Amino acid sequence: MNDKSESGDEAKSISVNVLFFGAARDATGKSELQLSLRSPTTARGALAELLETFPDLRRFGRSLLVAVNQEYATLDLEVRDGDELAVFPPVSGGGRGI
Repeated sequence: MNDKSESGDEAKSISVNVLFFGAARDATGKSELQLSLRSPTTARGALAELLETFPDLRRFGRSLLVAVNQEYATLDLEVRDGDELAVFPPVSGGGRGI
C-alpha cells in the first residue's frame, strides 16, 4: 500500500504559469504559457524544460534570470503547483540620475 502512494506522489504533475520578458520573450515568441512539470522539481528543472522546448533561449547561456512568485530565485528553489515563473535575460541599469 505504501509503495503505491509513494509512486503516485513521484508521478504527480504540476502546472506553473511562465512569463517571458525582454529578449527571452523574443526568443520564445511568447509572453506567457502554462508549463506542466513532474513533481517534485526545482526552478532548474523548469528552466531545463523551457530550454528543451525553446532552444533559442540557449543563446543566453547561464545568464538567464528566474523569478518565482515575483521574487528572484536560485535554481535549487522548489517549484510548486500554481507557482508563477518569470524568465528574463540580465538587465543592465541605466545611467545615474541627475
